[in-house]
Amino acid sequence: MIDHQAICCNSQANNRELMDMKALILAQGTLWIIMVLTAAVALLLLKQVKALYRKIAPLGALAPVNPTASRLDAHPQTTLDGQDVIIGGQRSNGRKLLLLFVSGTCPISQKMVSITRDFCVREKFDLLFVGDDTPQAQKEAVSTLGITPCDMVNSATIGRLLGVDRVPFAVLLAPDGTVEARGLVNNREHLESLLSVMETGHSSIQSFLEANPHALSPS
Repeated sequence: MIDHQAICCNSQANNRELMDMKALILAQGTLWIIMVLTAAVALLLLKQVKALYRKIAPLGALAPVNPTASRLDAHPQTTLDGQDVIIGGQRSNGRKLLLLFVSGTCPISQKMVSITRDFCVREKFDLLFVGDDTPQAQKEAVSTLGITPCDMVNSATIGRLLGVDRVPFAVLLAPDGTVEARGLVNNREHLESLLSVMETGHSSIQSFLEANPHALSPS
């Protein structure tokens, strides 16, 4: 004798399994569509960010005060350990020189010391730290900042000529003493922006914007 109730139950069970399978396939399909749309939106945003970065890249290192000289003549200086060094003028080794103006009382200066060292090694720049304080304060500064005395000079003149009014401030000098780029640097991106500004043919973002007043306007 045929058990019609059992057959009906099996049919209902099969229908539920079929509906569950369809729901699962629909859910997976919907998920894939969402993932594809998300990836497309992410790619679009990435392109927009890259375009925006190219437009604002020079904005990293700001230079509030204009320098009194676009080219620094040779200035004999003495490092904190008594060695003679020349800042500016024609360099005998043909390498660019990055001056980083720092202070022992500035926590950002302490952070930027190691970052700038790595940056100069990568870009093959010579590096010299510059301070403007009393001799005793500079002795404490080299200890606080982790700088060897042979890599630092104490000079108010150099900072005044290059328009340095706060720290940490970086100035990139060409092998002939020309100021190629300058500005405040609070992180690695600011150092990188010095290279971007240099590529524009201007020493700072201010001079770049003065020559290109519509550089930041929407395309």
